[in-house]
Amino acid sequence: MNMKKASFILAAFLAVLSCEKDEVIPPAIQRETPPEGTEKPTPEPEPEPEPEPPKWTDPLHQKEIPGDYRIPTVYIEAEGPIESKQEWVKAKFTFSDPSAFYSEQSLVEITGRIRGRGNTTWGMPKKPYRIKLDDDVAVFGRWSNKDWILLANYSDKTLLRNIMAMEVSRICGMSWTPDMLSVEVYLNEEYEGVYTFSDHKEVAGHRVNIEVADENTLEGGYYLEIEEAMDEPVCFKTVWDTPVMFHEPERPTEAQQKYVKDWFDGFEKALEKVQGSDNRDYRAYIDIPSFINYYIIQEITKNPDGNVRKSTYLTKEKGKPLEMYHVWDFDITLGNCDYTNFEKPDGWQMRYVKWYNQLFHDPDFKAAVKDRWNQLLPELRKVPEFLDRQLALMDGAENRNFERWPILGVKVWPNYYFFPTYREEYDFLKRFYLERLDWLDHKINREDFN
Repeated sequence: MNMKKASFILAAFLAVLSCEKDEVIPPAIQRETPPEGTEKPTPEPEPEPEPEPPKWTDPLHQKEIPGDYRIPTVYIEAEGPIESKQEWVKAKFTFSDPSAFYSEQSLVEITGRIRGRGNTTWGMPKKPYRIKLDDDVAVFGRWSNKDWILLANYSDKTLLRNIMAMEVSRICGMSWTPDMLSVEVYLNEEYEGVYTFSDHKEVAGHRVNIEVADENTLEGGYYLEIEEAMDEPVCFKTVWDTPVMFHEPERPTEAQQKYVKDWFDGFEKALEKVQGSDNRDYRAYIDIPSFINYYIIQEITKNPDGNVRKSTYLTKEKGKPLEMYHVWDFDITLGNCDYTNFEKPDGWQMRYVKWYNQLFHDPDFKAAVKDRWNQLLPELRKVPEFLDRQLALMDGAENRNFERWPILGVKVWPNYYFFPTYREEYDFLKRFYLERLDWLDHKINREDFN
């Protein structure tokens, strides 16, 4: 490739990445000029600015935490034992926000159903749950919906890794970042501890916002997951043995299955041509900015499950390439894992795995990663401040959680470090994150990175 062509491709490539949603700035106020010979009127004094209304839209970041703040609580009255991930149990739910912090509605009572969820986490003593309400409700100020998740975070003794990772996702600009907040849970009057209350992963207007293909549509849209468990009704493996599952449509036609598989296979075959050549056909198959954002999130968190084998969520919409749409599942990230050096803040996690190993053979892709990294880094360095705020929003409930589950100082799979106090767990998480940022920044901004 000649230099002129390479420069053109790189400029275009970086331009795509920098296209973010711009802040809307009101137009400047144009003042009329008085006719010649007339005196300029004496300007009237500026009125006192009105106080800003309460910010209900983003309490995780902006709203001042009142002195009488209390953590929200979910009360569940189930009609029977919750023993399965498949069988729903009828229940009554009370969502209490006693400080009216997340919403002006401090109490929501509604009926619905509940069942277990999760793969490894379902086998742990503190159970995660899936909730389906009988009607759409705006729980804790979230967008109205019937489907919600309670994450137990049994292995994560900070109880905050999932929430922290969603903040990284928000900064990186994924198309959707699930809303999460800390709550306490009571099940049939028994205290169950601190949970993360979360959006459910699904196609919906304020979640995975795509138009799902009907049986007569071939090109999309599709909501897909790379997951080695392959536990959805329709799954396939690509030419590189990548395990892919259909979430929506749940029962695609044979023609739709072939279309999606052919798209993945075409992408992986195109990746094989990148190394040692100027062939860049792979670019037609994927949304490159989303693949870069996904890479940065997984690399920062050093996620054992993020290496394109588990919990990887993509969409394929009509007329669009594959997009890394959102991220999920971070309880054993950021040093909370005892295998393959995941406990250390140094070392690459994503650069040399599967698709990314080939993508990094494209100099333009590497340059775009570096550009995006440096664009995001100032905001990424603010995440520890966000984490401190989340600890304050737990309102001391972490102490009650570990009275219910006395596992501080005890190894729980897959802990490498297990500290005797909550504060030590929390401080380790912050320290690991900052050391990880510093290591990555040094490596990405070295001259030989490109």
